[in-house]
Amino acid sequence: MKDQIYSQLKKELKNSYSPYSKFRTAALVVTDKGNYLGCNIENASYSLTNCAERSAIFNAISNGAKQFKKLYLISSSNKLDVIPCGSCLQVMAEFFKPTTPIVVYSNSGKIVNYQLKDLLPKSFTKKELNNAKK
Repeated sequence: MKDQIYSQLKKELKNSYSPYSKFRTAALVVTDKGNYLGCNIENASYSLTNCAERSAIFNAISNGAKQFKKLYLISSSNKLDVIPCGSCLQVMAEFFKPTTPIVVYSNSGKIVNYQLKDLLPKSFTKKELNNAKK
C-alpha cells in the first residue's frame, strides 16, 4: 500500500502549479467514498493560493465524501519537517477526528506519522460556535 500511495503522490506532485514558490505539494485523502488527490495551486495574489491538503479535502467533499480516514502528504523537499499549514489544519479540524492519521512523506520516500491532534492540539470548531450562541 505504501508504494502505491507514494507513487500516486509523486505523480500528483507533477500537477502542482507553483511558479512562485517552486515548492510543490500533493495530498491524498482516504475517505468513505474512496481516495481523492489534490496538489497545491498558487496564484499571483498569494492569499488565493490553495494548498494540496485543502485541494484533496475539497475534491473529496465535492464527490460526496463524509468520513475522512487518513491524509497523506508529500512535498518536493527531501526534508521531513514539512507539515500542513495552519489554514489546512483548521480545515482538517472541521472534517477530521483529532485522531485521524496524517502521513508525511519526504520527496525521497521517508515517512513521519502524526495524528491531527499532534499538529493542532487546539482548534476552532462548531463546538465553539454553538457555545457562543448560548
